[in-house]
Amino acid sequence: MERNSNQSESSSSANSSVELKTLLLENTSNNCILPELEQDGFITPDRKVEELINKDLTKIENLFALKLLFENPLNQFSPGILRNSLVTLADPTPFDYYDKLSVSRLELHIRTWVAVLEKICVTPMRLSKELRDKVYNSLAKFAEIHKKTTQVMHEGIDKNYKSGFNQFNQLQDNKDEGIINKRNYNIDFLLIHLRDTLHSLRDDETWFQEIIRRTKELLKAVLNITPGVLSTVTPGVALPNDNSTILSMLTQLRKGLKFKYPVASYYVDWRIMLIIQHNLSNWSGGTENIISKKFQEMILMEYFWSYLEKEWIDVDNKSILDSQSKFDEVSNKLVKVLRNTGSFINDLAGNEPLVLPHTLWFGILDLAQNLIQNSTRVSTHGLCYYLAIESLNRAPS
Repeated sequence: MERNSNQSESSSSANSSVELKTLLLENTSNNCILPELEQDGFITPDRKVEELINKDLTKIENLFALKLLFENPLNQFSPGILRNSLVTLADPTPFDYYDKLSVSRLELHIRTWVAVLEKICVTPMRLSKELRDKVYNSLAKFAEIHKKTTQVMHEGIDKNYKSGFNQFNQLQDNKDEGIINKRNYNIDFLLIHLRDTLHSLRDDETWFQEIIRRTKELLKAVLNITPGVLSTVTPGVALPNDNSTILSMLTQLRKGLKFKYPVASYYVDWRIMLIIQHNLSNWSGGTENIISKKFQEMILMEYFWSYLEKEWIDVDNKSILDSQSKFDEVSNKLVKVLRNTGSFINDLAGNEPLVLPHTLWFGILDLAQNLIQNSTRVSTHGLCYYLAIESLNRAPS
């Protein structure tokens, strides 16, 4: 019976993720919002976003169209539009009710929020300390929404009252521990990413621009990329990099990343990977157009594997029992921290922020999933599939 219960929890935990993927597929094939905006005269990315953020963002189709605009590496936005979008998405007001799509809508909303913040990171602009703090403080509200939504889904949205609901601390502790395995861990990861990205943004300098420039120079040297010459993958010829070269480059980049406020240890490598992805996307589809799409995907897979191999070695060096115990311990801490939402955000003068184990591993797999969704190459799909299988085999039980 216990085994059946565990299987039920795992199935429940995966349902919301599958549900979101289904929604995304449906919107990808049927979404007519963006073409309609163009027909109505909203041609530029700025005009489209300006129109969308004033629409009803509780509607999946509007939120999805907004996400598509911000995730397109070819789209450029004015600082004002990015600021307004950030403020709009940091507003928790649309999540004052629950339905069967609440978890999926919450994940899609936060993914769109992440996409906006990533655009801000690579745009020559600064957020004031007041704005950054305002957005930062809203994370606690979304963390509470995440917890409440998970609880409602656990109980059933058709139940308006349940005996013992929020009456006794002990009962609440038991319920928290009971629903922890039913959480949408994508949302946990995205909130942690938002927290640490906001931590890393300095109001006194646009240091991301310098990091992007440095990464671009190192990447071009490692990949033997020549400006103005399209780089492709020739059959039978190995990629112009090996694991030792990749690790050497990552070490150089890691030394150059200095954060004003404390961030979780995973975040340095995570930010480097996002910057590498940003540069490769610009080179394959931007104005430079100096590498092919196939070359870009193969290079991305090289870096995915390099990072995950390091994560797998770290797991192998620890006992499975210790790793699982740590995960359970941090998961339970996270539940209790979410109850006191003010403690969710790390004190700027305090210790390293709370983070679930293997956050970088989780993030790389999320990037691989995104690559699958945007690639039409069977080879890329196959490599990502084996990446996922190997991760399952290496993951702590």
